[in-house]
Amino acid sequence: MRKFGGWTMYSKFFDNLEPLPFHLHLSDEHTARIGRAGKPEAYYFSRQLNNHPGLFCYTFFGLNPETTRDDIRACLRNFDRGDNRIFDFSRACRLTPGTVWDVPPGLLNAPGSFLTYEPQKASDVYGMYQSLTWNKHVPRELLVKDVPVEQRDSIDYLLDLIDWDVNRDPDFHKHRFRVPMQVKPLEEMAQDGFAEYHIAYGSESFSARELTVFPGRTVTIRDAGAYGLIVLQGHGTFGTLAIEAPTMIRYGQMTSDELFVRVKAAQEGVIIVNRSATDELVMLKHLGPEA
Repeated sequence: MRKFGGWTMYSKFFDNLEPLPFHLHLSDEHTARIGRAGKPEAYYFSRQLNNHPGLFCYTFFGLNPETTRDDIRACLRNFDRGDNRIFDFSRACRLTPGTVWDVPPGLLNAPGSFLTYEPQKASDVYGMYQSLTWNKHVPRELLVKDVPVEQRDSIDYLLDLIDWDVNRDPDFHKHRFRVPMQVKPLEEMAQDGFAEYHIAYGSESFSARELTVFPGRTVTIRDAGAYGLIVLQGHGTFGTLAIEAPTMIRYGQMTSDELFVRVKAAQEGVIIVNRSATDELVMLKHLGPEA
């Protein structure tokens, strides 16, 4: 976790066998009423961690462009009457390893069953707008848990939490789907023994990169600010520390796959050595928005 002014960002993994309910995260405007922060996020599907798709490797994003407030009003009125059929107004996107989705506050989405790396603003404010998912009931408390008490029976308030422009965007895929973007020309990085890509970018709250050090190579990596890091593949050294991606973690066992790099060290440059003659050393880095 890294702190910027009065708020923080961090990253996490979620690995769900089944899809999650259709939900949204609240914006700063709405969370200010309950003394919390909003939650923008991004979803990245690492190639190293997605050798199995789970039960449903599709995510429902947003609403069909022709959807009206009255359509979703009817779904919310039927929340306690079984399946409220809110998926009738959305569409599913197939998930692909090595790609990213930008997920701003107010966007309804139901994450599929890929293992997901999620850089985000450090908050967990949400509302579950789907009453039945994967044949499991979603309690109404999860719909209104971050709504002011006096507004919890107001369907209009719940409708106002939805960012209608983002959800009904006819060019949603164009605006929210991301492919990794190289930080330097590939030839230049290859000569220096590494490849690095922006995997979460364009947010005012966070960013993330994927760094690969080629087998047997030693590189010096410099960044503008502090960052957190997790190792996905391979082994080597990071500065003076030994690092490796664990193949199995037992209860209570320590690992050598997570690090935090301070501003001074990041700016001066960290020497990273890939100790393998054949295996790539792959790391994910979560940073601030200015990175």
